[in-house]
Amino acid sequence: MLRVEHECELTEKHEDVLFLSDRSFFQKVLDALHYLIMASDKNPGARKYLRSRASIISEKRRHLRNYRYILHPFSMLRLSWDITMILTITLLLLTVPYHAAFEISKRSHNWTIFKNFLLFLCCLDINVNFMTGYFETMHHIVVMEPKKIMKRYMTYGTFFSDLLGSLPTDIAFVKIWQEYAVTRELMSLMCGFRAFSLASYMDKVASEYNTPMALYEVCIVIFWLIIAFQWQSCFYWLVPIATTSLSLPERPGNDSWIHEFNLWEESKSRQYLSSLLRALTVFLSSGFLHKKPKNEADLALIIILQILGTLTIWILIVRVKQLFKGANSSKIKYQDIMAQLKQYMKHRQLPYPTQYRIKAYYEFCFQQRYFREIEILNTLSIYMRQEISMHACRKLVENVTFFKNLPLSLLARIVALLKSEIFLTNDVIVRANQPGDCMYFIASGTVAIYTSTGKEICHLEDGAYFGEIALVMPDERRVASVIAIEICELYRLDRADFARTIHPYPMLWEEIKKIAIKRHERTTILNTQ
Repeated sequence: MLRVEHECELTEKHEDVLFLSDRSFFQKVLDALHYLIMASDKNPGARKYLRSRASIISEKRRHLRNYRYILHPFSMLRLSWDITMILTITLLLLTVPYHAAFEISKRSHNWTIFKNFLLFLCCLDINVNFMTGYFETMHHIVVMEPKKIMKRYMTYGTFFSDLLGSLPTDIAFVKIWQEYAVTRELMSLMCGFRAFSLASYMDKVASEYNTPMALYEVCIVIFWLIIAFQWQSCFYWLVPIATTSLSLPERPGNDSWIHEFNLWEESKSRQYLSSLLRALTVFLSSGFLHKKPKNEADLALIIILQILGTLTIWILIVRVKQLFKGANSSKIKYQDIMAQLKQYMKHRQLPYPTQYRIKAYYEFCFQQRYFREIEILNTLSIYMRQEISMHACRKLVENVTFFKNLPLSLLARIVALLKSEIFLTNDVIVRANQPGDCMYFIASGTVAIYTSTGKEICHLEDGAYFGEIALVMPDERRVASVIAIEICELYRLDRADFARTIHPYPMLWEEIKKIAIKRHERTTILNTQ
């Protein structure tokens, strides 16, 4: 594929500048905040789902026009907030149980402030979720209506678990702070309900950054095992204390495992490590316990956690199997293909820029999922194939002036002739003064138009078209060069296919020819200036 390095020569038309420059300082601050809550091409999710710069700009304008105070799901502020909440909830799940168990006798003032600050962020997160739109995969649109956002979050989201996990339970014990210390710390463990939203945030961020599935599965399992062992360790220390007294912490009875190892007077680190060892032993059913539990609370806790440990092992086995079958098969196949591609490029000793472009092509073409489209389409009826083609390409063809009056049956036949092509950045799609035999429709991406003298005259974006003169003027050469300035998905319509389809409609043919000739004359005049 021929390539050139595109250096934009056009004066910025401010199509992405949505605010006026002559505004007060306060208004400029508000404008900057609006930029943060709108879709951004720096957000990986925007490029993944909206796919092109023109779509992102269109989404910004729709957002600013209709939903000015709603947070866009593909904004930089939302991405930053998701990452912040992952860190916040992780800190909660790691630190709160530890302090509830091993610092129960004397809670520091600094820890109380820090813990409630984290819970304040969690409460703020609920409000942020009520103000954030969502991407509807079925219709491929971003929904930003407040009522729909609220309904989805409360019905299908994690609202109720978020609410329970964000409650500042310390407020209920302000007047009886020391008298019911054990109950106070048990109530603080309600933050564990936040684990559901944490899992949701991590899946979302991993999906937007296209994290390799196998790597993500391994990391997420390790992460949740760390959280689980942390909570189990704290439960082993806290349950004997809670069964002894729900008010002030007292030394457990002689039948407790804590008394068995004389841990009550030991250092906090020794107490924690002993509890962690017990948690690992029971969870993995390794039989490392020195003696059988002597009281009912300890025995019940061991039984419950051994059952959970056994279930966890089976769940891990099932998750590993899911890597190789079911809904993830296309992702795994894509990773296999990419591994083969890397080995092939290494074998051919291709230069790094070429390798980068090939990988970019595959990533854009398959979107992290590999499938054989031709084989799939061949299994469908001709009517199903026409329906799929019309769904994908009809809007593109309807934007062309001389196609607007075509009968629906003829339009469907033309759409069926379109062939998808992907061009990488700086690829030369059409070269001036070369014979033309097809026209192109832009599904996504941006191209630059150059005159035969090398002057850049305009950009074309999603829904635009070029090269239609070649359909009706066989001997005419291209009057302009067209270069991709980002990864573009185009649909090509060949002249031979078009002529064969339109031949039974001579009046339409003459009308289309007149429109094309008029556009050719305008282009020729512009080319001579």
